[in-house]
Amino acid sequence: MHNPGPGAPAGGPPSAPAVTTPRRRRFVDYPRSNKSGVRRWVPSFKHFATAFVFVLGLLFLGVGVVYAITPIPSHANAEATKQSNIWQWSDGSEIVRTGATNRQNVPLSDVPKQVQEAFLAAENRSFYTDSGISLTGTVRGLVKSVTSGGSSLQGGSTITQQYVKNLYLTQEQTVSRKFKEAIIAVKMDREESKDDILEGYLNTVYFGRGAYGIQAAAQAYYGVNASQLTVEQGAYLAVLINAPGVYDVKNTTERGRANAVARWNYVLDGMVKSKWLTPGQRAAMVFPEPVDPETQPGLEGMNGYLVETAKQYLLDNDVVDEQELAAGGYTIRTTFDKAKTRAMYDTVQNTLKDNLDPASRAKDVGVRVGGASVDVATGRIVAIYGGPDYVKQYVNSATRRDVQVGSTFKPYVLAAGLRDGVQKNKKRVPVTPQTRYDGDDDVVVTYPNGKPVMENGKPWQPGNEDGRDFGMITLSRAMDVSANTVYAQLGMDVGPDKVVEDSIRSGLSPDTPGLEPNPSLALGTATPSALDMANSYASFAGRGSHVDAYSVEQLSRNGDSVGLPDHDHEQVYTEEQADGVNQVLQSVVESGTATRAQALGRPAAGKTGTTDSNKSAWFVGYTPQLSTAIGMFRQNPTSNEFEDMYGTAGLSRVDGGNLPTRMWTTYMRSATAGQPVVDFQLPADDNSGDVQAPATSGPPASAPPNTGTTTPGTTPPPETSSGPPPSSAPPATGGSSSSGPPTSGPPTSGGNGGSTGGSTGGSTGGTGGSTGGSTGGSTGGATGSPPTDAPDENENAADR
Repeated sequence: MHNPGPGAPAGGPPSAPAVTTPRRRRFVDYPRSNKSGVRRWVPSFKHFATAFVFVLGLLFLGVGVVYAITPIPSHANAEATKQSNIWQWSDGSEIVRTGATNRQNVPLSDVPKQVQEAFLAAENRSFYTDSGISLTGTVRGLVKSVTSGGSSLQGGSTITQQYVKNLYLTQEQTVSRKFKEAIIAVKMDREESKDDILEGYLNTVYFGRGAYGIQAAAQAYYGVNASQLTVEQGAYLAVLINAPGVYDVKNTTERGRANAVARWNYVLDGMVKSKWLTPGQRAAMVFPEPVDPETQPGLEGMNGYLVETAKQYLLDNDVVDEQELAAGGYTIRTTFDKAKTRAMYDTVQNTLKDNLDPASRAKDVGVRVGGASVDVATGRIVAIYGGPDYVKQYVNSATRRDVQVGSTFKPYVLAAGLRDGVQKNKKRVPVTPQTRYDGDDDVVVTYPNGKPVMENGKPWQPGNEDGRDFGMITLSRAMDVSANTVYAQLGMDVGPDKVVEDSIRSGLSPDTPGLEPNPSLALGTATPSALDMANSYASFAGRGSHVDAYSVEQLSRNGDSVGLPDHDHEQVYTEEQADGVNQVLQSVVESGTATRAQALGRPAAGKTGTTDSNKSAWFVGYTPQLSTAIGMFRQNPTSNEFEDMYGTAGLSRVDGGNLPTRMWTTYMRSATAGQPVVDFQLPADDNSGDVQAPATSGPPASAPPNTGTTTPGTTPPPETSSGPPPSSAPPATGGSSSSGPPTSGPPTSGGNGGSTGGSTGGSTGGTGGSTGGSTGGSTGGATGSPPTDAPDENENAADR
């Protein structure tokens, strides 16, 4: 018998060893076979790397496909073929056509080498070595666009990309346009020489002033051909590409000018860094002042002011940008009424012609007028007067913001008081038009806590014109006689901050120079434009309903409608509060400083204003349907310094109650002809009689006697301006009243505030629509005689 041996299974032969079959490897080991539990599902670094390479490959493949199928367009787009813009009156008839292409192509050899290099320093220093695009800049722009939801597409464009955009693409700010621009730029860089690209770029880029291309720009800004440009001039033209409207130093704000010069220095410093200029050459360079802009044919007379006003409305509201508008093809239906605009133009021109004699009277030289008229119900700007001739005086006096408005600002103080009450003893107290204040000349203005407002170490006494004392008078009567001491104190009691807020709420721009919460604000040291004033007073005429003024009501391009902003109404005052202001300002016309406006022959309200040293005079008034502002001032034609109007027009002084009110009345008679006569809705009597003003401290025993009308401030605005004032938002340069607040002292409106409701408190009882005898008994019967042309002795010449 066979012995299987030790360890062998009994009963049979020995068995073969077990064989293990190897597992087949997967192409992607996922889930991971060598892990267990949750870790099997966690991708490894190799997984991530593989996925990244795969996606990157697909991306490069996609870019390659797009590159292959995207050709360089064979024709320039429509934007490269410029057209005229058609500006129309409100009835659809044509005012003027503008915007015909101003461009003459020149070869690159006609552009001085250093001028070419100035553009490279400004826009693309690696132009001759890059591939046509800036990869980092493009990616940065795309990321910015994505993170901003597509609403903002940032720069990063090379000169080649800009040329592609100008020549072939649209100006739309989208990712797809940016991507397409980059693809075409790379192809163009491979197929065309760098010199050809630079030449095309310099001939198509927009420089402002309607100039396309460097030849037109050289003529527009320096009156020379491109071949005659200096490197300094070329550097400034390179600056303009970035923002022509902002960097044109002849038509911008002081800040815009400073930014333009800083950018010019950046360009020249870049040329030094790139070895295109030596430090010595750079150090000798001085900023090259461009010539004044020349206007296009057809903008003579009033046309240019109308076009500029409507154009600025479109730009300010981001409807179009300057380059799109300059490309042309737009039909712009403005709100300007042909008959009313002609009436305003003729009124001002005839009044100045009949009263001024600049050839024999020096004080008649340099007189300017700005006017604007706004439809109360809609906000439509129906007429403006910007000057006699846009070709000769291109600064628009209807929209310029550098002329102080004087006492025409006082209604905002009154409106703020009726809306917000006054601050006394840590609480708000309502006031009405019948609230009494001390109107004497020697009143010291105090903070709500009783401490005096200080100016130059002394208590501030704003004073009244000619040192007149009015005693305790109502706010309504104080408006009639334009008592500075009353409204300076009311402004402090309300709080200058609230006065600013309410004036902006009424329609003044928050960017208005001088519109700051200073004690002197109530006396009119801010410099809104005539258009601003007409628009904001319309809020009173509309019983507290405000709509922003606008000058364009329809816009289309090549037949396609272009969207415009909505014109929403906002109730900024209650009807009762606005009615209180209307009642007071109607009294100014019936028995105050604006009695000449009675000749209109229908209910009207308004306020006169005459600033320090008689450098400007205003009347802003309205009917329930139409609000109109007229401002008059005198400016030295050589230095542009604001000068006084003592003796102008043969008058001892030009007050808001004489020439401005006369022009307003003449225009309004024509503008309202055929309109129904509408009365103001006046507030009901509250039968409460005159309301004593909240306790106001009198002048301290040590207060010095008043020696003249002053305004508190440590930094008065300069007397002169250094160049032609721009048409919008320059620094305040006119007038001599100080506008700065004291630099220290108690807050102007502390306490628990909050209480604005009920601030009119049954508010304006006692006048009931009658001005004679109801506002202090001093002006009864003033409406019984027709206005005359003699100076109105009731008008405050300082009227601050």
